[in-house]
Amino acid sequence: MKRFLLMLILAMLLPVATWARGGDDIVNEFRDAKHAQYVNVGPGMLRLAQLFTPGVPNASHGLRSVRVLDLTDCKDGVRERFHQRVQNLRYDTGYEEMVTSEGDKDNSMVLLHSDGTYADELVVVQDGDGGSAIVVIRGRIPLDDVERIARDDSYYPIR
Repeated sequence: MKRFLLMLILAMLLPVATWARGGDDIVNEFRDAKHAQYVNVGPGMLRLAQLFTPGVPNASHGLRSVRVLDLTDCKDGVRERFHQRVQNLRYDTGYEEMVTSEGDKDNSMVLLHSDGTYADELVVVQDGDGGSAIVVIRGRIPLDDVERIARDDSYYPIR
């Protein structure tokens, strides 16, 4: 009976231990690394920015936070662990790859986590010799707005 109970507990814990981590978890893990640069823009600052940026699409009204982490100046070991965590996130079934660009030395990708109607997390990753950085955008953004922004370059106020 003890053996059966132990096997049942292990069977329940194994999937939890192998789940890929979300974008926020990756940021939380590496933001305190030596030479890491981290910025968190919360909802108050985002609302203030909306007042001064009328060219930004309505999709920005659903944003809750934008977190940026740059590990370019960190040691190679930190950047390698970051690369492994990002690859785990890439293959998580909860994320959909929107855009991927793989070069000889640099890789970029945009991952989307959604419920089918709204995007609740966008993860933008730059990883390679040129640097390692991640941007995690959280909120409740209609997928139609995400697709419109991806297709139409008129939303980009800076040219």
